[in-house]
Amino acid sequence: MNNITKLAKLLTADFFVWEQNKQTNEMKCQNIDNILNDKINLLLKKDPIIFCHTYTSVAYDSGHIIICRVTENKLICFSFVYEKQLRNSNELQVLHSLQNLKTIAQIIFTMYNTVEAPDEDIYILKIDNKKPVKTRHFVPFDSQLFFDTETDIIKAIVYSKKDQLITALDSLEEFNLVAEHLTANNIIRGEKNTLISYISILNRAIIQWGYPAKLAFQLQYSLVQEVELSPQFLNFFQTIKEISWHYFSVIKQYRFNNFLPLHQRIKQYIKQHIRENITLDDIATGLNASKKTLNPAFKKEYGATITQFIRQTKVETAKELLIASNLSLLEIAELLSFSTATYFVKTFKKVTGVTPNHFRKHFITRPLDD
Repeated sequence: MNNITKLAKLLTADFFVWEQNKQTNEMKCQNIDNILNDKINLLLKKDPIIFCHTYTSVAYDSGHIIICRVTENKLICFSFVYEKQLRNSNELQVLHSLQNLKTIAQIIFTMYNTVEAPDEDIYILKIDNKKPVKTRHFVPFDSQLFFDTETDIIKAIVYSKKDQLITALDSLEEFNLVAEHLTANNIIRGEKNTLISYISILNRAIIQWGYPAKLAFQLQYSLVQEVELSPQFLNFFQTIKEISWHYFSVIKQYRFNNFLPLHQRIKQYIKQHIRENITLDDIATGLNASKKTLNPAFKKEYGATITQFIRQTKVETAKELLIASNLSLLEIAELLSFSTATYFVKTFKKVTGVTPNHFRKHFITRPLDD
């Protein structure tokens, strides 16, 4: 269980174990929010088919849970809360995290049972605040109603209103958005077009609010690239929510950063832009600070240069991708803006003492560094 706990920490997830009482058929965990525990108990009673699946993903208003059935009566669960997850720069990519739910569940299974995980499909469920399983009923597309809902989402993001965002996203889910962007009956293309259009709307809104245009377009480009590279979306509206919470987190963090000391602002900037080839000029421009003041302020507080911290953070992000994705070394190197795959391998080994392939291969069989 020690490695599973460390995997949860690495993925910015809360880790729970539900064990079934055979006499009462209740599933209970001591270290979990009572409301969420009640939801899961109701869900398990209403939909016992969960026990017929090795891997399950349960989506709810502000997050999702990966459930792995490791024994007949034991479930190991990783809970991802969008706002909490996206505040941490070491989280998996926003969109690719959905593609890797099955991979993460398989890692959990293998860690617990020390045998190869079964290759089964992941079962997708949805719960909301009022009932354990939500059945979606699409409303006829009303342009004015859709515009009002979209406006509510934008206002919630730019004014950092968490509860309003949850409510607005629940309303958005009632629209059959993909049907508006179908291309020759290609559902995947329709979903991608919908997501790209949605990202563009949010991007224009945050620029008008006052977020730097350069940073906004970098954010837009990054998300659009992830959309285009994704082969499919296991839960389309969950992806919409993750994008929305990502923008929510970016704006909230930007507002907060304006009040931080320079060394903390530098650290936050690096974490938020870790996929880029970050330079001192970029940081100075992004923080509206003098380039000459950056390294002295940072090293005085953290005892390392900015370049050293960037390298360390890139390697930590690479560890996550190696564990919870099937991306090749070249894809990871490109994703984190290493000049070549060879340089990525060399940097990774210099920081960790092992190659990326060795880390990926032996992650399950050896303890993680604390």
